[in-house]
Amino acid sequence: MRLFGGKEGSRGAARPAACLAALLLLGACESDDTRQIVCPPALLVPDADRLVRFNERGVDLTDVRFEVELQEPSIACQYDDSGNAIDADLTVRFVTAIGPAEATRQAQFRYFVAIATAVGRRIVARQEFDLSVPFQEGQPRMAVTEGVEPRIPLNPSQDGSEFEVFVGLALSKEELEYNRRNR
Repeated sequence: MRLFGGKEGSRGAARPAACLAALLLLGACESDDTRQIVCPPALLVPDADRLVRFNERGVDLTDVRFEVELQEPSIACQYDDSGNAIDADLTVRFVTAIGPAEATRQAQFRYFVAIATAVGRRIVARQEFDLSVPFQEGQPRMAVTEGVEPRIPLNPSQDGSEFEVFVGLALSKEELEYNRRNR
């Protein structure tokens, strides 16, 4: 069973809201399912929404290789053809900045998407994704957009309100502690 899918080549691509809304409305018209589509909220994981990656020499400003900040994710949903799952279209936006200690002019990091129950926040699926952001000479900041397509299986009585979708940066213990100290 597919729980996550991705969209290759979505980096920096805009997603026109009008087209997406029209597709969702057309999909709703063709469905025999009378349940209203309820999308789970897409949330940032506290303290995992920022990454400052340092070189091995220290944690001074001159030791910064790159920084990444997650922006609020957006999500759109529709039922699959059987009505037994929600197919979601999750858009994740990253703002990256190159630091003085990054020699390769490339920010390489991982992020994750997790689906949890809304009550108790039990993780039912989690997947990590690699991202590499190249910086051109004279370009110290860059925004990147990625798309992920989580599929949320449902029981007949369930809807999207019973789940939450979390997005965060995959951090080391030291990076997480740094975030907590520097809020």
